[in-house]
Amino acid sequence: MTRKTGELKKRCWLAKQRLKMGYFDSLRHEKQQDEEQTGTAPIAEYSMRVNRLAEVAASTTAAEEKMYRKVCDILDSSEIALNPIGQLIERDVYDGLDATGKQRYVLELSEKFRELQERYYRERTGS
Repeated sequence: MTRKTGELKKRCWLAKQRLKMGYFDSLRHEKQQDEEQTGTAPIAEYSMRVNRLAEVAASTTAAEEKMYRKVCDILDSSEIALNPIGQLIERDVYDGLDATGKQRYVLELSEKFRELQERYYRERTGS
């Protein structure tokens, strides 16, 4: 019993010393300095994120937004998409192309899917 009491007294004494020495005040002061230097207060960071999303939305065309909604539907579905590029292919455009045109179309579509997938995860995670 006395050993636990001794340990408790020792911890209380250490806590009192930290308060006397201004340990918590110095931590608060350092945090304020870091926020001033980096300029990343939570509200400012949030507003920058909102502005960035607004810029992205303004720069995209209607066709890109339509494709982005398709990508969101594919990624939001609970099942694993085995062929997401195949789901994005517009058959009337694809069927009208020759062999090299089809390859180019699929490659461009896969690149666009990768970009939109990154955008999807950035918006969902907020980074």
